[in-house]
Amino acid sequence: SDPSSYILGWFAAFIGTIGFGSFAVPIKGDAANSVDIDPLVMQSYKSLMCFLTSWLVVLLGQEVTFTWWGLVSGLFWVPGGAFNIFAIRNAGLAISQGIVASSIVMVSFIWGNLIFREPVKNQIIAYGAVWLIMAGLYGMSYYSTAESLAAESAGITMTSHGEEKNEEEEGLMRKKSDDSFENDSSAPPSESLEITTQQHPMRRGRSILICGRTYSRRNLGLFSALMCGTWGGSCLVPMHYSSGDTNGLGYVISFSIGAIAVTILLWILRFGYQLFKLKSPKEAYEVLPSFHFRVMWLPGATAGSLWSLGNVGSIVAVEHLGQGVGYSASQGALLISGIWGIFYFKEVSKPVIIGKWFLSAFVTITGILLLGYESSPAEPGRR
Repeated sequence: SDPSSYILGWFAAFIGTIGFGSFAVPIKGDAANSVDIDPLVMQSYKSLMCFLTSWLVVLLGQEVTFTWWGLVSGLFWVPGGAFNIFAIRNAGLAISQGIVASSIVMVSFIWGNLIFREPVKNQIIAYGAVWLIMAGLYGMSYYSTAESLAAESAGITMTSHGEEKNEEEEGLMRKKSDDSFENDSSAPPSESLEITTQQHPMRRGRSILICGRTYSRRNLGLFSALMCGTWGGSCLVPMHYSSGDTNGLGYVISFSIGAIAVTILLWILRFGYQLFKLKSPKEAYEVLPSFHFRVMWLPGATAGSLWSLGNVGSIVAVEHLGQGVGYSASQGALLISGIWGIFYFKEVSKPVIIGKWFLSAFVTITGILLLGYESSPAEPGRR
């Protein structure tokens, strides 16, 4: 009920939207596209930067504390993060993040309202606000990808300057890009963060064989986005069960330790699976995906740092606003990623579609503000 705590919570949620909305931008660079980086490898970069940057909270006067609940958070976040990366690279940034954000809003509100019984002024209005947020997020996701999907179905790829290239030209460019990264070991490191909207329609078109059945990459990407939202969306729930000085900023270090521990565990399990199949430790190691460190260190470190910024913001937001409001408000990150897509990457150029995107954004902001009002300290006599 402290107004200063309420304001701090919303400011932290804003910081969370900036970090979460911008972390995927480096993943869209030519470097990441050229090596077709494995989702667990990219997640490993994120986990490492999460661990390294978490210790910066000490500079803010936070004591080093640890709770085992951080490991539980890692079990939610690391697989969810890997699902998210797979979704971004196979279903597309905008549509996948729309599914992720919408499902996180719903999961967070269920935890906050139904499980933790976090108070709201009016249940009906609060649920209406949640549906407004989800509808707005879906609209932003749809309208920020409408042009690219239409172009892709016509065999055209949109570049970062609004130009069009057909699939044959795109394939030649991609082959040259792959060859240059494989053969030119003297490429300057600064090139690894070059950002473009170049996509890989051929990769998205390929299918994946699982247990004898064939699935399209796009459909698996959409399913992965849903898994990220429903499973990974619970990553801060364990913080509610921690006590004392391990809440808020005190939970950041525990979260990062859990993240790096679970990431290492997944690599061990992956190696063990290959060892079981191949019966040779050397062959099992050789088939593990490459980290492409020369190419990916800068995009990976940048993406991980931006995500860590968003994570710290969301943790503080959840501490002061609750799970249902704090984590839901942080999903306004789709506003930021959409602005990147429209004004920097030029993914959408038609004024009508841009107008519909802004209308969807207005619906989202209205829902977030309404949810915030319904969760704010109630007026006397309203509880």
